Amino acid sequence: MAALVERSTGALAEDKGMDYLDYLNASRGGFDFGNCDRNMHLVRKFSEGQAKFPQAQKTGTTICGVICKDAVVLAADTRATAGTIVADKNADKLHHITDNIQCAGAGTSADLTATTELMSRDMELHALNTGSQVRVGTVVRRLSTMLFKYQGHVGCALVLGGVDVTGPHLYQIYPHGSTDKLPFTTMGSGSL
Repeated sequence: MAALVERSTGALAEDKGMDYLDYLNASRGGFDFGNCDRNMHLVRKFSEGQAKFPQAQKTGTTICGVICKDAVVLAADTRATAGTIVADKNADKLHHITDNIQCAGAGTSADLTATTELMSRDMELHALNTGSQVRVGTVVRRLSTMLFKYQGHVGCALVLGGVDVTGPHLYQIYPHGSTDKLPFTTMGSGSL
């Protein structure tokens, strides 16, 4: 392997008209001071007030959840964005699955609505067929299986929370189908 590297660098050195050691020293790398003049110019402009720093834009969805004593709290912002444009100031990001299970969603609005409505209908049928209350784990399993099937092409990032016979549960479900069970969580492009 060393001979191959030596041969290839030697061939490159010959192409550039320099010997092996000169080529090695030239390609070794190190700190580049080429931007020092530009940086000093920017410092002068900002300190003299001739230029202003770009302002951060606050866009993106933030959804979060936390487990409390015998309860789960889910929260979401209400702003729907399309890039840097606010498309809707009062979007509904909390979705009803069953009476004991709710879901907060971030991602593509149409995908979220279709996915949560489908899951709500499936869980209603499941409750009627079994004659019992739906467990949170059942919803998580079905959602993660469905999202995994589409490999992330369904844009749903979910925080699912609920209380069943085994207690309060909070799950984070990623668009590609992986899940985490956590005591508190946040998701969405604005969650940082």
